[in-house]
Amino acid sequence: MLSSPHVARAWFLELDLSDGLLRLHNGVGRITVGGRDWNGVTNPLGGQMVSLSNVEEPRFGQAVAVNITLSGANRAFLQTVHSTRREIEGRRADLYWAAFDGETGELLLGLKRLFPGKITSPVIHWQGIGSRLVNVTIESIWSGDNYPFGGRWNDADQRRRYPGDKGLQYVGVKVQEQWQ
Repeated sequence: MLSSPHVARAWFLELDLSDGLLRLHNGVGRITVGGRDWNGVTNPLGGQMVSLSNVEEPRFGQAVAVNITLSGANRAFLQTVHSTRREIEGRRADLYWAAFDGETGELLLGLKRLFPGKITSPVIHWQGIGSRLVNVTIESIWSGDNYPFGGRWNDADQRRRYPGDKGLQYVGVKVQEQWQ
């Protein structure tokens, strides 16, 4: 399915806020995927109202997070964010991914949860006259441990997960090859 010439990917964010679940996607308009309604965060003129940082694979010794920036916030929205910031912090936030056929809009791959996390306290940024941003960070649910769930990417942990697998036996080992 993914080898077709026009595959479009989409990100979906489910936030558990104090007044209920908020479901957003990085496209335009309202769509239904996985039996749930998702609201778009891009306006019809192609401007981004919400930006999402890169989603990285967890590495040992680093706490992975995704930064979400909401632009164009009005005064009422900023007041709501400021008054509920303590209630927002620590609540669940899940980031999903899906793939669509770009020509027909048909769902090729359903929602895959790639980043389960917790919301940090929102930060409000003022940039000049009339430019307001709200930045929310979603931290991995394993960030308190500073390493990803499932162990380490080394030979011993790989053999523990999959007995007999030799796929990581040379990770961290200096290897020399000689060509005759």
